[in-house]
Formats: sequence, structure tokens, C-alpha cells
Amino acid sequence: MRSPASSSRPTTSHDAAGWLPGYDGKSGTRPFLIGAAIGTGMIAKAAERGGADFLLALNAGRVRVMGAPSIACMLPIHDANEMVTAFATAEILCKVSVPVVFGASAFDPRADLSALVAQVMRDGFAGMANFPTSIHLDPLLQAGLARLGLGFAREVEMLRLAKQAGLKTIGYVRSAAQAEQMVDAGVDVICLNFGWNSGGRESLPSPVRLDEAAADASDIFERVRRRRPHVLCVVEGGPIDTPENAATVCQAGQADGYIGGSTIDRLPLEAAVSGATSEYKSVNVLSRRLEAIQDAVLGQGRRYGLIGRSPPLREVVQLIDRFAATDMTILVQGPNGVGKELVAQALHAESRRAGRAMVAVNCAALPRDLLESELFGYEKGAFTGAVKTRIGRFEEADGSTLFLDEIGDLEPQLQAKLLRVLEAGMVDRLGSNQPRRINVRIICATNRDLTAMVAQGTFREDLYYRLNKMEIRVPSLAERIEDIPLLVEHFLQSAVPGVNENVDSVDGPALRALMAHGWPGNIRELRNVLERAAILCDGNRIGIAQLPRFAEAGRPAEPKDRPAASPPPASAGPDVQNEREWILDALRRHRFRRGAAAQELGLARKTLYNKMRLYGLG
Repeated sequence: MRSPASSSRPTTSHDAAGWLPGYDGKSGTRPFLIGAAIGTGMIAKAAERGGADFLLALNAGRVRVMGAPSIACMLPIHDANEMVTAFATAEILCKVSVPVVFGASAFDPRADLSALVAQVMRDGFAGMANFPTSIHLDPLLQAGLARLGLGFAREVEMLRLAKQAGLKTIGYVRSAAQAEQMVDAGVDVICLNFGWNSGGRESLPSPVRLDEAAADASDIFERVRRRRPHVLCVVEGGPIDTPENAATVCQAGQADGYIGGSTIDRLPLEAAVSGATSEYKSVNVLSRRLEAIQDAVLGQGRRYGLIGRSPPLREVVQLIDRFAATDMTILVQGPNGVGKELVAQALHAESRRAGRAMVAVNCAALPRDLLESELFGYEKGAFTGAVKTRIGRFEEADGSTLFLDEIGDLEPQLQAKLLRVLEAGMVDRLGSNQPRRINVRIICATNRDLTAMVAQGTFREDLYYRLNKMEIRVPSLAERIEDIPLLVEHFLQSAVPGVNENVDSVDGPALRALMAHGWPGNIRELRNVLERAAILCDGNRIGIAQLPRFAEAGRPAEPKDRPAASPPPASAGPDVQNEREWILDALRRHRFRRGAAAQELGLARKTLYNKMRLYGLG
């Protein structure tokens, strides 16, 4: 979930240091915390793998997996503290590395609060929370318990003792008065809980509307921060049953995080288990339904290798589905490393030409003379070295699709020849005056601004409009950061095992760092960073120590370990040949991709072009 308040409110406090491994509070902004309120070891490990910063072991989580609604945790049918101790020590504490908070009940008049705190510390929990809590009870019942000394004040006292003992504390509250009591007791985190989650078959209707929850969060958190500026404030429950609803409430209250219980285990589990069971019941439709489940998790672009569910990527997938079956010329635009070739492959795979392989040519990888013969072919004797006739890529793609990558790098002479192919459906081999008719669908891709190039006179206007019948713009990774966790999981399963088969996850701080990075190299850079981190990883979990250094603003510092092209020898002086070989060597390493070569050489792209022309390199 995108964190709506993670960078908007500065702080000088180190309150978050105990909740976030590797976070020292000196960065100038609060992190956005995600807590998972759970009841089994399996869900705990899954939540940690998804990036949870801390876990709450609650009896409510346990009764949910037993088939009861969360509200059953309030009934006197079990010793809540004994239940939490039993499952958490056996299934969770020894299985996860993030902090685990003990959900403690103060209702039992026999419980000695000091002894309970001491037991929680001995068992190895990082903190305590007042859950189950009297804030979920009817006001009359709350008042009755208070008169008996078993109400909210006892919960406050329990957390005060826990704080004094050195445990981290989370205080569940529903009103401003309750929040102020918890603040005065010194709790670390105020959790504004709006009641039992709505949604699903085992839910209760929420008595709080989403707009009311947002207003309450704004008012209560403002009062809390006036009383103690650096206390952390999070939200949970009631109408917050989707990431979008959480974002609405968090933004209104400038919340420091969100705790999910039913929204993390029960709601997804109900849908997934119900759907999966019906698949096995109806074996004949199993394949199609499993595809639907995978699409729901990874996005409908998954079948094309386009992983993600963000709106920009969904739009790309919708355009592929709409235009794949046509023979329309498509222009795929977007920065390097976003997956433009995957889009081209998807357009071909879903077309009626899919029976033949798509033919791909990188227009920036070859000098002009070689590219011309590569595209159009040549007759025997057309030039020195042409000892036999060779068909070009246009003829090779007859009846199929030709993908022209980096079309913006095509020389003007070849632009004119390409225009003739598009308009007449005819191709001329070098050395031949006999045109050959072809049936080819053209898909082009570029990371350059062709409109600007047309205005500058470096790209033919007639060719541009001929190519741009339909444009598909592939978003940069920075435009869809919500897809990063899915991409990370995808690469952990597909790419990382090739370099380190022991690595199977990324910890929370590392995942946050990945989501804060600007990704100028886009998905290709993300894959490279994960593979590099896996090589450096000694265990099975990639941590922030294995990632490249990041600047304070969340942008990447210049990688210090990226191999750079060796500069021309100092002794070369004016020796032009040495510089020519230096440039040619970089171009060969990057298969004549000029942008990549220029970046490695530390030259502006225009400077590289000028030097290539000077030295006859294309």
C-alpha cells in the first residue's frame, strides 16, 4: 500500500527506531508502519514476507483461523493470555525476525499485571498491546467494568507497566479521551480502532462511515500530537477494509501507519479458499479459474510477463487486448528498461500471426550500412563481400510481425525506405531493382520523443504519422511503485534462484528502500539490484545492507561498484586512434546502443554522436 503520510510530516524523534530494523530516526521523516494482527505462524511468515514491520499476536487472530468471527475473542470461553502465549511462542517468535507484540487481556481479575508483563518479557516478545479491549464494549458495560476496576484504566496501567519494563507498547483507543490517557501513560503507538472490520461473510456492519473515520483520525491525532508531538499514530478496523480506504483515513489524520487483522488474513482467505475450492470442484474449468486468481494477484498482464496491478499498467494491458488482433501499426513508447519488447511480444502472441515467430531488430545496435542490409537483404554481388543472396528481416517476417526497437535512432535514408515499405507493402533488396511484396505487421518502440524530433527535422513527419496510428505508452517504474512488491516476488522466483538459490525473500526495511528508490533504469535495474543483492546475501533474506547506497531523499547515489569504461590512456594525448578504440570498445559491449555506451563513457549523447561521425563509427 502506498504510504500517504510517510514523507509529509518531519520529526526529530527516534520513536520508530524500535519498530523498524535499520531505522535510526535521523532521516528527517517518519516511516509508514504496517502491522499485521495475526493468529498463526503461517500467516505471520507471509505477512513478514510482504513487508510487515511488526506483528501482533492476538487471540482475535486465533479465533478467526478457528472459524469464528473476531468478536468471539471478547467472550469468556478461553484464557486469552494463555492462548496467545501458547500459539505465539510455538509458531511465531522462533519463525520471524520482525518485532512481535503480545496482545494482552486485562479483563481477568485474577491476573497480576506485573507478573503478566514479566512473563511477556521472558517469552521474548518485543512489546504489549491492550487487546482484547473494553473499547469494543457497550458504553454501559464499559462503565460497569470501570467501577469494578477492570475497565480501560486497567488496560492503561498494564501498558504503563510494560513501558517501564522496557517493552514497546501499542495502545488501542476509540476516543480522544482514551488516546490522551494512553499518551500520558507513555505508550509508543496510539492505534485508533474503529471497531470490527466490515466486509466478508463473518463481519459486522461498521457503525462508522469512512468519512467519519477520516474526521475522527484527523481530530484525535491532532489532539494526541499536541499532548506529545512524537507519539506514533496508526489506524485500524471498521470501514477500513481496502488499501484505498486505509489511504483515505491515513491521509486525513497524517497517520504513521496501519494495522490490519481481518483485512490481512480473513478477507483474502475467504475469497481465495472459496474460489480455489470451487476450482477443484469443477475440474473442467480449473485452468481458466486459476488463471483468474493469478490475474487477480499479479495483474492481468501476468500472462504477457507484465507484472503488476497499478492503473497505468492495467491501461497498457487493456490496449494490448484491444489492438493485438488487428494489423494496425503500433508505436510503443517509454523509457529504457520498462518492458517495451514484452509489449511487442504480447501484441504478436495475441494476434492471428502468432503461428510464426516475431522478428526483432534493434535499430540502434548496428551502423547504418549494416542495418540497411539487415533490414532489406541483398543480392549476390551487391557489394564487396556479398558472395550470396540474403533475405532481410522484412522478408523473414513475411506473414508475421517485425519489431523495430529504438526506431528513433533510424538514419534519415532508412526512414525513407521504411516509409515506402509501410505505404506500398514492397521491399527492395540491395542490388536489386525487382520489388518484392510482403505482408508484415510493424511494431516500433522508442525511448525518444519523436514529436520533438519531427520538430527538429531529425525524424520524418510523414513516417511519424504512419507509425503512430496507435500509441502504447509503457509507464516508468516510478509511476507504478505499488507494483514493486509484486515485481520483487516475481524476480525472487524467476531470476534470483539463478544466482543464489537460498534467497527467498526481502525484509521490510529493504522493501521500503526499494519502493523509495527512483529507478531510472526501471524494471531492468530492479532485477539487476535484486540479483546483485542475492549474490551478496549470506542467508535467505535480502536486507538493506545488501542493497546499493541510497541518497537521503530516497534517490539512488551513484553506484560505486558499477564497472566503468576505462578512460583513454593518459599517455594517448592527442592520439586519436586510442580514443576511437576506446569508444568502439564501449559500443561493442553495448551492441551499439548509443545511449548505454554514452552513459558508460561519461559522455553526453550528442558528444558521442559527434565523435562517432568524426571517427567513422556510423
